Amino acid sequence: MADASFVCFVGAKKRVVGATAGRCRARSEQVATKELGCDVVKDLGLAGFLSAEAKARTHECEDTGTVTVFIGELENLEEMAREVDLPSDANPAHVVSQMRSTFGTSFLDELRGKWAFATVTPQRESVFAAVDSESSLTIYRGRGTEGGVVILHAQEGSGFNPKKCEALDVFELTKIPAGSFISGNKHITPHRYVQVKSDDDLYAVYNTFDEVPYSGLNDVSDLKASLGAAEAHAVVSG
Repeated sequence: MADASFVCFVGAKKRVVGATAGRCRARSEQVATKELGCDVVKDLGLAGFLSAEAKARTHECEDTGTVTVFIGELENLEEMAREVDLPSDANPAHVVSQMRSTFGTSFLDELRGKWAFATVTPQRESVFAAVDSESSLTIYRGRGTEGGVVILHAQEGSGFNPKKCEALDVFELTKIPAGSFISGNKHITPHRYVQVKSDDDLYAVYNTFDEVPYSGLNDVSDLKASLGAAEAHAVVSG
């Protein structure tokens, strides 16, 4: 499985001026190049950068300047490539970039394999990152002290300790949960994309009322009814 370190940094929407301006970006790039051995793939100036190891798959859209880094493997690469009229052996970074442009986030649940990817959009100064349903490859998110966003994956064996956040000048690095994505700049709260197929899946995956997703349910009464039906089914089946 192709695994490689990468770091994405997207600057704050509101520029910080004075002695601290650009400090978070500079430290993030230092970690990327000196600690993780990444090369700058895309320099966005004040907006940020994307750095990755040479073996990471990357793709830049010529029209928009959007750049994507992909790690891991897609088991259904050929199928996904056909969906967006790309060759069966297309670069997976190109495939996921094109699918996101075409389908938004609805395609994420269709990707099979052990994977993670991140996309930086210069015009919006935003980043999009997602990880497979098992979180096979751990990617971290952090909010910079200047307000920017850091997305990072450190290859196993790199020796990088994500808990040493001062090296990146970020408040905290936390894992993006399995089956989730983050999007934007101002808000980087993870969103779960894994679809709940049935009441059986609902009961098996979610253990508390607060964790049950609201998508597909009209109101709280529907939510309670769905969860109750799943619990009843589990009791009868047991």
